[in-house]
Amino acid sequence: MARCSCRARSVYPALPRAIKSARTVDCRACLRYRRSVLPDRLVSSMHVAALALAVAASAACSDVTKFSTGPDERYCGNIVPGPFVRQGFRPGVRMRMSFDADRLSEQPGVISTDDGTLVEAALRPIPQLANDPLSNLQFGDGRTRNLLTVVGVSDGQSAFAVVSLMENGDTEVRILRGAPLPPGVTAKPAQEGVELFGVFPLVRQKGTCGF
Repeated sequence: MARCSCRARSVYPALPRAIKSARTVDCRACLRYRRSVLPDRLVSSMHVAALALAVAASAACSDVTKFSTGPDERYCGNIVPGPFVRQGFRPGVRMRMSFDADRLSEQPGVISTDDGTLVEAALRPIPQLANDPLSNLQFGDGRTRNLLTVVGVSDGQSAFAVVSLMENGDTEVRILRGAPLPPGVTAKPAQEGVELFGVFPLVRQKGTCGF
């Protein structure tokens, strides 16, 4: 039987003692060990490394503390003017938002618009979302996290406010409420407010956004 020197101690330090004690090792034994044991250990190591990377990435993604505003800071911006993404707001409306990332489950901030539709309206989280897949809502690119909240409108009704924390450090706020009546229906329920839809890209600035 042909034999080969595979330097068991240096090349295969994990070989069983009985194999390592020989000056030369049966090539087939080396191959069997390499094919059966070493790949499993390599795969196991790769799994551990992948898990560590996933945990690190998850921690990085969930860290939103950088979005908190200081005492003299606000996120400011104008509504996207296109009528196809605007309803109930006039063109040029400005919004400001203060944000506290440490209070995501309580009241992460307040928003106002310079037309009076929203006046220091608190962002109110929906508690049940913490146990629902909708809390992981993702849409579009470049978003670290999306928060679905409710705000009080100055007409006494409420609206949804979707706050997007962007990867570049900016934010976006979408205000939406109501929808067109079904075909054939002309009487709008008295309790429904004016339909609202507005997209506000916001950038962090000093001051109160000019209003």
